[in-house]
Amino acid sequence: MEIFILILFCFILPCIVLIKPIKDMIKNKKNIKEILKEYKEEIILFFILILGSLIRIIAIGKYPNALNADEASSGYEAWSIFKSGVDRSGNSFPVVLYAWGSGQNALYSYLLIPVICLTGLCEFGLRLPMAIIGIISLYVFYYLLKNIFNDKKIALVGVAFLAICPWHIMKSRWALESNIFPDLILISVMLLVLGIKNKKKWMQTLSFVILGISSYAYGTAYLFLPVLVFGVLLYLWRKKEISIKRAGIYLAIVFVVSIPIILYVFINTFNLSQLSIGPVTIPLMKENRSKEVSTVFSENIYENCITNLLDSLKIILIQSDGLEWNSISDYGLFYGFSTIFLIYGIYISFRKYKKNEFNIIMQIWSVSAIILCAFCIPNINRINIIMFPCIYYIAIGLYEIFSKYKIMIPCIIAIYVGVFICFMQDYFQKDYNEYSTFTSGIKEVSEYCEKSDLENVYCYYSFKEPFIYFLFYSEYDVNNYLNTVEFFDEAGVFDNVKSFGKYKFYLPEYVPDDSIIVVPKGSNLNYENNIKNKITINQFDLYEF
Repeated sequence: MEIFILILFCFILPCIVLIKPIKDMIKNKKNIKEILKEYKEEIILFFILILGSLIRIIAIGKYPNALNADEASSGYEAWSIFKSGVDRSGNSFPVVLYAWGSGQNALYSYLLIPVICLTGLCEFGLRLPMAIIGIISLYVFYYLLKNIFNDKKIALVGVAFLAICPWHIMKSRWALESNIFPDLILISVMLLVLGIKNKKKWMQTLSFVILGISSYAYGTAYLFLPVLVFGVLLYLWRKKEISIKRAGIYLAIVFVVSIPIILYVFINTFNLSQLSIGPVTIPLMKENRSKEVSTVFSENIYENCITNLLDSLKIILIQSDGLEWNSISDYGLFYGFSTIFLIYGIYISFRKYKKNEFNIIMQIWSVSAIILCAFCIPNINRINIIMFPCIYYIAIGLYEIFSKYKIMIPCIIAIYVGVFICFMQDYFQKDYNEYSTFTSGIKEVSEYCEKSDLENVYCYYSFKEPFIYFLFYSEYDVNNYLNTVEFFDEAGVFDNVKSFGKYKFYLPEYVPDDSIIVVPKGSNLNYENNIKNKITINQFDLYEF
């Protein structure tokens, strides 16, 4: 299965860009030399797409080498909904997953369902949709730039940079559900540009449908989308690209598609009762986490907005938020020296292309993202919607330098190739077990415990949310989970599971017979019972009593 998917997306799909050259060669009986000269951009694009696709999908089940708790949660929720129609809180087809008690975006889990039907619940299947949407974004970004500027060369520069961009590579290789949000906006903007340019109303309509769907991808959409949608529609109406009636239709489309998520925000903001519409649940969370990550409801809103903007600017300029799983410090989001091209590209965009209406749509995206940054306590994930505009401006800056100083092209390309090779080497050698939110080695532990006839499994809380890994790897029946789950009595944002079924996530004062204790390798146990057996699995010791 993995090999087939790899061949499909990395070698067969890129052949799409060669269809026109091949048809021309056959129809007009042109030789290879003529085709290479006439379609050199398409041929270069073909190899860029192969490289970019391979980087995003090869060995995604193994690298990152540890599974994130949020990844495992998204995967188990998809499995649970697929098997039983409810998430692990018992909500039927929720618009937002209850998850830890403060909500988790549901769209990625729903996208996972057809994939895990084929692959089962595993790391490869869990990360596959994210890798695929990352690959699709390469194509989308190329055709977006090509249609904005009517220039294949700037589009090639843009897609080549995106193909080796550390932020996009890293976010495409692990299944943090919020990371599909910027790609959906990119697809929507590309469809809108094509729809306006070619007078295709169906493309414009589809664009706004996807904008509505993106509201289910990440909580920051609640702030970002209204600004983007109103800004774009107002601009297109003033430019007479669309009528006021058409603008109203597009606004209505986004509103109707987003109604369940609007109700969700309303219910959780005012602490109203949970709502069901047919089989769909609009849940009330234990805690409204938006208050934790947003300054919309803060008392010192103006001061906090300025602080958020400055912190966001700092993240973009130094290309790090201190979280190595978001940005490797030696390489940053876009490679450190790309900041020069980013600043230059912004300058060129607002000066040279100020009358390009499609460039202005990208500027509206940028401004909408900046407004979001003002109301969001930033880290790279929370402000991920600003990343594509940054890459867009870097592409403009690079292309402008290449156009003016052709002698610098080989030097700049060589530098990027060098740092890219170093980045990939460091990325694939990185041990994600160093980070508290990632854990590996549980699969084999879970398999051993599932096969064991012993009645109790006690797992020490030595890593983040151990219960979700046992649910994920055992493909545990959600109905059995709901009937047996107990929680620690703790106030706060998260629901912490104390036990379910035979699994307990604490160490008892006295170990009953017929029990397994799971602790980090090398831990000392001070129990009077005789240990009947001890085995070591990965970085864990398992003691049988």
